[in-house]
Amino acid sequence: MPHDDLQELAERAAAGSRRDLQELLHEIHVRRLAHGGARRVLADAADVDDAAQETLIAVARGIHTFEGRSRFSSWLHRVAVNAALEVLRRKTRAGVPADEVPETGALRRMSSVAATRMDVENALNRLPEQYREALRLREFEQRSYEEIADLLHLPVGTVRSRISRARRLIGVYLNLTPGLPE
Repeated sequence: MPHDDLQELAERAAAGSRRDLQELLHEIHVRRLAHGGARRVLADAADVDDAAQETLIAVARGIHTFEGRSRFSSWLHRVAVNAALEVLRRKTRAGVPADEVPETGALRRMSSVAATRMDVENALNRLPEQYREALRLREFEQRSYEEIADLLHLPVGTVRSRISRARRLIGVYLNLTPGLPE
């Protein structure tokens, strides 16, 4: 199904067509359209699949909020990223089950690369949402400032400012740069 057809299908579903909503959900599932956004946030394949399922549910419940002013793919991307962030939050709140905690020796052998990645993930999660999302779109999805502005419905200057501030905050959180003035 061409991109324009998917846009029209989404607009009809948003207008209340249950048949078009079912077809839209089928296309999202079969073409794995929610997986890209989820993979930007989550590394584990099972978590990505969970987020994709959550995305389908969110689309079914919230398609009426799609107004057609932006591309459906942009709207779907935002829904998928939000679903992935929720999966990540649930995992963080739940913690690691006791039977999955590695032995002390295994912790000592953990590579510095993995430790650094965990530090960066923690720093990213500490960012205010508005900065975190702009930075993720730029650094992990390699999106242009203009694309990010379109996805987030913001002026390009605001996007640049948020990404700059996010980078500085990451540096502070990783103790690479001095603290920022309030």
